Amino acid sequence: MNARVSLCIAVGACLPAFGGCATVERNEAGFAVKRGDSAFAPKGSPWTIRCVEVRGPDRLNRINQVAGTLRRTPGIRPRDVIVTDDADGVARLYYGTYYRKTDPETGKRLVPKQLARDVELIKELGPPSGERYFIFARTVRVPTPDVGDPAWMLSSVDAAYSLQVGVFEPTDEFWDYKQAAADFCAALRDKGYEAYYHHGAGASMVTVGTFGEDAVVIPPRGLPYYRPEIIALQEDAALKYNLLNGRIYRAKADDGTKVPVKSRLVKVPARSDDTW
Repeated sequence: MNARVSLCIAVGACLPAFGGCATVERNEAGFAVKRGDSAFAPKGSPWTIRCVEVRGPDRLNRINQVAGTLRRTPGIRPRDVIVTDDADGVARLYYGTYYRKTDPETGKRLVPKQLARDVELIKELGPPSGERYFIFARTVRVPTPDVGDPAWMLSSVDAAYSLQVGVFEPTDEFWDYKQAAADFCAALRDKGYEAYYHHGAGASMVTVGTFGEDAVVIPPRGLPYYRPEIIALQEDAALKYNLLNGRIYRAKADDGTKVPVKSRLVKVPARSDDTW
């Protein structure tokens, strides 16, 4: 195949910004995701190529036209072309499922050869005139649906701050971070705490309580400090630390020692904010 592959798309102006190897099992969205529950399961966490995002009332029809043409393109695996219409009002086109492991020496995620080849192929697609339809394609984690009681979503409360007591992040072997956060939130609720969860783009957090802007006191001189009611919560054994994937973790202090990371106030995110 030539370095440049012709992709004849008749929808021209409908293409805004853009965003692999399959296994036998697929989730509800159509991604080929297999859990690491056998010696033959792929190692690492699942990623995909986000080819394009389309907004507007006709977004699903427009993106399905693009997806249909992409499936008929030489070199493309038709079943690995996935379309989602998400709750944020954006339709997205993805391609493939790829398992990326973390290099134990550098801590960086490795890029499988198939992923590198497919990204190059996707970005090169376009007509002979030289336009590239998917030039802004990028690799992202395989999207997973948000879970948890909607009434406990942190973005639904009218407050400035909440006390963060847990963060859940995906690892090579742990992918269900959203479910873990929702379960931790439910467990705290069962114990009588006013717990909330928030799912971000690459992690989920769990918080307790809601507070106004006055929760943080900023004196004319000196460092800001928490009001007494916040400090009282931090002294509760169940809320003392900001857990990482359910465990206490330690950060390096100024003197070089490692100390447990305490719970802390965080800003309540807006409903559409997933950048925290």
